[in-house]
Amino acid sequence: MKNTVLVVEDNEMNRMMLVSFLEDTYQVLEAENGREALEILQNSRNKISAVIVDLIMPEMNGYEFLKVYSSSPELLNVPVIVSTGEEGEDVEIECLGYGAWDFIRKPYNPHIIRFRVKNVIERSEFYLLRQLRYQEQFDTLTGIYIQNMFVHQTEKMLKENPDTDFMILHFDIYQFQVYNSVFGRREGDKLLCHIADLLRRMAEHVEHMTYCRIEADAFGICVPASVGDEIQKVVEYFQKDFQEYQRDYNILSNMGVFYIEDREASIPAMIDHARLASKECKGNYIYNYYIYTERMGEDIQEAQKIVNDMEQAMKEEQFVLYLQPKYGLTDYKLAGAEVLTRWITPDKGMVSPGKFIPIFEKNGLIMKLDFYIWEQSCKLIRSWLDRGIEPFPISINISRVSMYNPRIVEEIHELTVKYDIPPRLFQLELTESAYTDNPETIKKAMHQLQEYGHTILMDDFGSGYSSLNVLKDISVDVLKLDMKFMAASGSENQKRSESIVANVIHLAKDLELPVIAEGVEEKEQVDFLNSVGCEYVQGYYFAKPMPVEEYEKLAFV
Repeated sequence: MKNTVLVVEDNEMNRMMLVSFLEDTYQVLEAENGREALEILQNSRNKISAVIVDLIMPEMNGYEFLKVYSSSPELLNVPVIVSTGEEGEDVEIECLGYGAWDFIRKPYNPHIIRFRVKNVIERSEFYLLRQLRYQEQFDTLTGIYIQNMFVHQTEKMLKENPDTDFMILHFDIYQFQVYNSVFGRREGDKLLCHIADLLRRMAEHVEHMTYCRIEADAFGICVPASVGDEIQKVVEYFQKDFQEYQRDYNILSNMGVFYIEDREASIPAMIDHARLASKECKGNYIYNYYIYTERMGEDIQEAQKIVNDMEQAMKEEQFVLYLQPKYGLTDYKLAGAEVLTRWITPDKGMVSPGKFIPIFEKNGLIMKLDFYIWEQSCKLIRSWLDRGIEPFPISINISRVSMYNPRIVEEIHELTVKYDIPPRLFQLELTESAYTDNPETIKKAMHQLQEYGHTILMDDFGSGYSSLNVLKDISVDVLKLDMKFMAASGSENQKRSESIVANVIHLAKDLELPVIAEGVEEKEQVDFLNSVGCEYVQGYYFAKPMPVEEYEKLAFV
């Protein structure tokens, strides 16, 4: 395929002359001014290999074209040859300042034109090839190795030093995106370049060391394991420098350490192990590094297996509803139940919610599980109604992650319509911390759901730092107070915790909000709650979470 040359010249005779000199060797495009040329450069499907631009033109002259060209990184790799009839070094200096690659003088000499076009195209192709080769080895921002080259050099270093033990370090900045938002992207880039300089300096004092920028603010390092004896000093080396580098912001680094035992293992896998270790110390202002253990790998594999098994588990309805009754405290009569999820597998039995719920919350699968449980709950209520039973309300949990679903109101409403469920029987529980995460969105969603007839329960009230603000800003219908909030009977803090609980209940009464105390396990707690006017209770003292069949016997027989 022929290279493409763009000729930008307003004089038709001169333009036709340039085209005739070049068309045997190149595909030639034409423009009458700088504005047309820029449109062609930006919209042309064919890559432009060179531009010949006249200086004196209407609408946008050559100087104006060069100003735009010099400020457009995507255009700078296209060589520009300036065509001019003007004499003097001042013209050349100004054009070169704007990034022009070469000059041709009028009147045109066809041989000079062909040679100069050929030369700038060859120079640009060589430059691009060199750029590509550089980018295959080095990070364009920091100038240090990219991960692929780091892997290659590290494998080489391990082979050349068979008697030296090595370790891989994964290094990054805690909440680097916050630093970017505070100081701007340019300052964030400067910090990354500064870290690269720190690594270069560190390499001057370590006999064998490779390092790279993995991505974003993450860096990989391989050093002799003997450095591990002073790993705290390595971390302090970075932290001390960061304190001097940016006095207005506490830059906190995290470091994961992986000791290499099997030299035949893949370097990228080792980096992943070190990265997993670094996550263990995220946000820790005391311990800034963590050493990888086999247990970490086992936990990751177990978590991945849980994720992999989820889809099949849903198809086979391994996720089942358990119901924990709620009782009125004045008469000890059943008043409803909370829906809880249990995963019962055919081979291993019950999987603890403490295992799979955090994993699903972390990777977003909790939204899918939430919807599944909501629908199963609606089916359950529908089955009761079809049997002529007037059931007590049941409450379902809405995870913090699900609250970011922009269709959450529609999805819950559509379920109640689909199964013809009175919304008063389908109550919604949301933790206090979810309110504080996203207050405006949740306030709007909760208000819409209340208008549809749902009762909103604030779960774990008092566990967050903004409880009173949440009560002030968001209208809820019921408060759920976790009795873990209370000190154990006979402890020195018992009176203080009882006083706080009593005042919370009194406050709720002033706001005309019923209170459900959950986690009630002792008679002393029941007596105390009765004495301070709590309306409802839920906990092992009255009933554990139970299968639907057991709840039905308790509630309807």
